[in-house]
Amino acid sequence: MALSEIFPGGWEILNTRLYNSEGIFKSSPSEYMDIRDDRVYYYFDIKPGATLTYYVQLNAAYPGKYYWPGVYCEAMYDHTISGGVSGKQVEVVE
Repeated sequence: MALSEIFPGGWEILNTRLYNSEGIFKSSPSEYMDIRDDRVYYYFDIKPGATLTYYVQLNAAYPGKYYWPGVYCEAMYDHTISGGVSGKQVEVVE
C-alpha cells in the first residue's frame, strides 16, 4: 500500500527519525517512509482486516487560513483498491 499525506504550505513536518523522538506517537511499521517538504509517503504491507496507524508531527509555523488536503491510500499494483478522506479548511491562530 502507498499512503500519501500532503500538508498546507504554512506547516513544517518534524522529522522525528532524525532525533529518535517519536515518543507516544510511534507509527506502525512500514517498508519505507519518504519525507518531502510538504508531504509524507508511507509504503507498507497490510493483512486483510488489520489496522495500522501512522503519525506525522507538525509545526504550524505561520498563522493563517489553509486548505488541508485529504489523505489518500492505494494498493501499489492494483489501483482498484484505494481509499481516502476529503480535505478541509483549517485556521492557525497565535
